[in-house]
Amino acid sequence: MVIIDAHCHLSPRRSKASSLVESMDPAGIDMACVFGNDNEFVAEAAKNFPDRFIPFVYFDPRYEEIGVETVEKYAIEYGWKGVKVGHQHAVARFMYPMMEKAEEHKMIVVIHSDHSIRNHPYVIGDIANSFPKVPTVILHMGGGTCFDSELLSTKIAQKNENIYLETCYSNPFAIKQAVETLGSERIMFGSDESNGGYGSRFEKPGQYQDLMLDAVRVIGLQKDQEEAVLGGTAAKLLGIDR
Repeated sequence: MVIIDAHCHLSPRRSKASSLVESMDPAGIDMACVFGNDNEFVAEAAKNFPDRFIPFVYFDPRYEEIGVETVEKYAIEYGWKGVKVGHQHAVARFMYPMMEKAEEHKMIVVIHSDHSIRNHPYVIGDIANSFPKVPTVILHMGGGTCFDSELLSTKIAQKNENIYLETCYSNPFAIKQAVETLGSERIMFGSDESNGGYGSRFEKPGQYQDLMLDAVRVIGLQKDQEEAVLGGTAAKLLGIDR
């Protein structure tokens, strides 16, 4: 079974990109989807670890057309398969032109979510509904800090078949309900780890990602369901041969 962490950050302001690999190894994580607001740093990291990192282009919808041009650049010149939308206003007007580019280049789009107006699951659901051909991932399952938002994300995904849910910080009960309601092929594991981020607070490398993995492992999924959540769903979306 290949384990893919669908939610990892890379930043040049922290330690070397290799420190993320040093956290992945003891947790048994084979590959990670990586992104950060310095796309060139992510590109260099992916070049150095081509078998471990799956790079996504970072999109900030506040920065007018330049963000859309950046998405197209990394899709055409680098062949990247995904777009990461950060914490900045998923309701911004340039979300739609970006989604058009994602559809054109067959990219998946992953969007930070929470219970705020800017990144609420309802907002992401509306965007995904307008672009049914674009696989759209609600990061944190809509919550991480709000259990109701996690349960709501499942309901929104029921109405939009192109929506997938990612698990980091989510309540294990909400993860189990999502698998039972949507199927394991619509749920993917993620940790929100980075090179020098949350994991640095723990005593040993890998402990933070282990904690995030446990949220999936403790809920009693069938073997094939757990394999899908921990890597199969992401692998299928990204065209990765397991």
